[in-house]
Amino acid sequence: MTLILKRDWEAINASRGESPRTKIPAGRHEVERIPNPFGHGGAWLVLKGTLIGASEGSWRQWRPGQTPDVPETDPDHTRIIDWGDYEVVIEE
Repeated sequence: MTLILKRDWEAINASRGESPRTKIPAGRHEVERIPNPFGHGGAWLVLKGTLIGASEGSWRQWRPGQTPDVPETDPDHTRIIDWGDYEVVIEE
C-alpha cells in the first residue's frame, strides 16, 4: 500500500505515546494497515515497519474528489473539493 503526500505532514509516532508528533516529508511512502496502537477502534495507516502515522479515516478525509461535508442549504454542497497541497492519495 502506498501513501502519497503532496506536502510535509505531521503524524503521530505511537512508539512515543499519543502526543509526540513526527513530520513525514511530501512524497510517496510505503505504508501498512495496523490495528489502532492505542486500543481504540479503527485501523491506522503507518509507515511500513514503524508506528508513525494516523488513523486510516484521518488520511482518507483528504483524498481527491471528495464532496465536502457541508449543510444542504449551502448552494455549493455538491461541489468536489480540490484539496491542493493537503491532498493525500492512497494506492492499495
